[in-house]
Amino acid sequence: MFYIYFMFSNPGLQRQSKNQVHTQLLLFSTVTLLFCIFIGATITVHPLYLNQFLEKAELVGLIAAIASLAGLIFCIPIGTISDKIGRKRLLIASFLLISLVLFAFFINTGLYALIVLQIAFGIFTVPVWIASEAFIKDISPIGRRGEFRSFFGTFANAGLFIGPLIGGFLAERFEIRTPYIFSAILLFAPLILALRLKDNQRDRNSNRNRNRKGAWEENDFLSLLKEFQRHSELKILALCTLSLYFWYAAKWVFGPLFLLNLGYSPLVIGLWLGISTAPFLLFQIPLGKLGDRLGKTKMIYLGFLISTIFIIPLGFLNSIPWLLATIFIVSIGNTFAEPLIEARVTDIVPRERYGGYSGIFEFAKTAGLMLGPVGSAIFIYLFGISYSFIPSVIFFILTLALFLYKKD
Repeated sequence: MFYIYFMFSNPGLQRQSKNQVHTQLLLFSTVTLLFCIFIGATITVHPLYLNQFLEKAELVGLIAAIASLAGLIFCIPIGTISDKIGRKRLLIASFLLISLVLFAFFINTGLYALIVLQIAFGIFTVPVWIASEAFIKDISPIGRRGEFRSFFGTFANAGLFIGPLIGGFLAERFEIRTPYIFSAILLFAPLILALRLKDNQRDRNSNRNRNRKGAWEENDFLSLLKEFQRHSELKILALCTLSLYFWYAAKWVFGPLFLLNLGYSPLVIGLWLGISTAPFLLFQIPLGKLGDRLGKTKMIYLGFLISTIFIIPLGFLNSIPWLLATIFIVSIGNTFAEPLIEARVTDIVPRERYGGYSGIFEFAKTAGLMLGPVGSAIFIYLFGISYSFIPSVIFFILTLALFLYKKD
């Protein structure tokens, strides 16, 4: 009570605290921007890299899914651990390990080593996304959560817009492996910036856990899952997340192979992937603010409706202007939904469980990233590369149906 009185009776301190939050938001968003640039540069060419070892598109999808399967196992435990040790440590360790894995991709020539590297990449990237979502939840003020998540998301997607263009250029100008060494070296830039982050969650938990025997207890994990199981809206939001990442996986894995099959170059492929992130740069922040005012659930539903309609014809187009226009509109729908899902979760869950729930929703994302390549690979095997995106349509329709069922 004294702290609350002190804050309100000292507007200068309140203003200073507000400035610190905005500084941390900008700093962390910059870290995310750089990380996504370098990851975007590699995942643009990664399906083409895998294709050198496997040759068949459906096998590329299955090998790509290995990374997601590996990460899936660790999502929820890492989320609960991040509530204990903080976000900063996880980020720094992950950046170092990912850099090593990318260098290993650059020098690798063996199929079996490739599988090991896929597993390592899946495990080491999970903590980055969990810590990122939890950190944004930590610093987001009530009433501005959609805006803060959208600001962070805009920087992330700016990286995923710039990264594919760089990756496509490097692959076409030099060699398909060049983006890996480029990213492995430059990942040290976000790592250095991350050292300046202030990890409030770690400070809070250090005080709270002083009298506890261990840094992590089984009860925390089990109570988190029971709490999630009892909350119907959280389960629907988790399905929304899974559906979105199912689509993202299909887009990033089979989009390049689909365009390559049409005869387009790596540079055009990078442009197509970059355009798919452009709506997040243009509309994410205003839509986040709009979601805070009009209601996040309505915006999420509208986003899925737009995306579903325009994914349907995507695999049957062959003109690059139409391909670019269609993926742009699909991504507008994604922009309505993705940041507001995370913001709505922040509205619902208790602060002390932000990391745990970030782990649960990272589990949903990773499950989507795993199922996307596998489900799409089955359709490609049965019907051909043009049907790569139809399983995503099926998932989106199921998600829309669940929204309507909940409304009724």
